[in-house]
Amino acid sequence: IRGLSFAIINSTTIALPAWRDACASHHLKSILLPHDVATCWNSTFDTLVVARKYSAVIDSVTGNKSLKLRRFELSDPQWKIVNDLIFVLNIFKKATLKFSMDSESTILQVIPMMDVINDFLSQNPKRDLHAAVKASLKLAQATLNCYYS
Repeated sequence: IRGLSFAIINSTTIALPAWRDACASHHLKSILLPHDVATCWNSTFDTLVVARKYSAVIDSVTGNKSLKLRRFELSDPQWKIVNDLIFVLNIFKKATLKFSMDSESTILQVIPMMDVINDFLSQNPKRDLHAAVKASLKLAQATLNCYYS
């Protein structure tokens, strides 16, 4: 999705007008996909949420051979990964928003939220997640344990 966003933005005469037309044909507001910054997971969450909402537009644009964007086309299993990542990253987004809205965050606020995140990572979510997402949860749990145990 990061590559598709970049390709659309940098093709102002071909891909960008096609993107806008596809948005209109799917009765969606013509917006650009948010820029996903690899080192900022929050932007990944935001990009994935928009991508899911605009999935029909993405499928339409990437399925059009003349636009030469087929390498960005997502399969059904890849769309499932998008949904799984949104599910998983949502808890981190909520924590980030909570602490960024407070004028000051104290340890009394941080520890309970860390407990919630730790519980989420350590338990198996009630939904069936893609194996790659499950593996990333285990890595996140191991990383959290380095700082939190």
